[in-house]
Amino acid sequence: MDREKKLRKGLLLGILVGIAWGLDGVLMGRLGLNSIFTDSAYAFSKGISEKSFLYSPLVTAFFHESFCFLWVAVVLLYHKQLKQVFQLLFTTKKGKATAIAALVGSPIGMSAYLLAIKYATAPYASSISVIYPGVGAILSYLILKERLSLRAVTGIAISLTGSFMLGFRPTGDIPDTFLKGILFAVIAVFGWASEGVIIGFVMKYSKGEDHVEATPQQCLCLRYFISMIAYALVVLPAIQGYPMAKEIVTSGLVVRYAMIAILGAITYLSWYKAVDLVGCAMGTALNSTAALWTIIFSAVLFGSKISLWLAIWGVVIVAGVFVFAIDPKTRKKNISNKKQK
Repeated sequence: MDREKKLRKGLLLGILVGIAWGLDGVLMGRLGLNSIFTDSAYAFSKGISEKSFLYSPLVTAFFHESFCFLWVAVVLLYHKQLKQVFQLLFTTKKGKATAIAALVGSPIGMSAYLLAIKYATAPYASSISVIYPGVGAILSYLILKERLSLRAVTGIAISLTGSFMLGFRPTGDIPDTFLKGILFAVIAVFGWASEGVIIGFVMKYSKGEDHVEATPQQCLCLRYFISMIAYALVVLPAIQGYPMAKEIVTSGLVVRYAMIAILGAITYLSWYKAVDLVGCAMGTALNSTAALWTIIFSAVLFGSKISLWLAIWGVVIVAGVFVFAIDPKTRKKNISNKKQK
């Protein structure tokens, strides 16, 4: 594949990542309006506890992550790579690091994100959550002693300013639980940021070479597997969530979660491929456009009122991520090398 085709394909996949993740968040938020999650009298009549009702996004997160694992596993099974996922977990340092990071990134990060959608609405939750690469860079600087350029600091500052302004003066259809939702969005940011830092820490300080080669897709499958197990064995029992899970299955809602999880699987599979084609910086920047797609889908599909304030600062946040992630000097150098060849 020549450079031009590689770039085009990478950009298209990166755009697909933003679209899929944006739509994923909007549809998950829409399903959260079902009476099982909003009508306490109806929920209690179905044997659902008050604790489970209050933390219903944790139950839906279980279904989302479990079906994401299923779809990614099907892809790997087709390519005869599923066996390596479990070899990765039990016999390599990289697999164990992925498992540890998954516990932070999913049961904490994903749960907090869905709680943010419930309490602050999808556009606000998504707009704030996309700053996690910048926060991850700050944590890497503090913990791993990785250097931050002036450009990166500027981009992070722009994104953080945009996030602050969104939370400082929200407008439009704002629920009474907005501030609670923003708090959960911040927790999601730190959860996802910490996930990358943990993997980076283990990879930096672990010695020796693992004897099993792992693809990003196999690491992703392992991440979803660990997440599913954590929800099933720890999170759901802690919130008495199995009666609600049973109701989701018997009511038929489970089919919708299975379909939405396809978007989640597409998001990560496409993102890994986009990163391979156009680099982590551009892939991360394109991933951040999910914030804007969430705003668009909320308005177009469900008629949500999108304020000018949300639109402006949503664009500012995404612009900040682009500034942080993309180095113009590197891009110019790549273009120059391409012309010489």
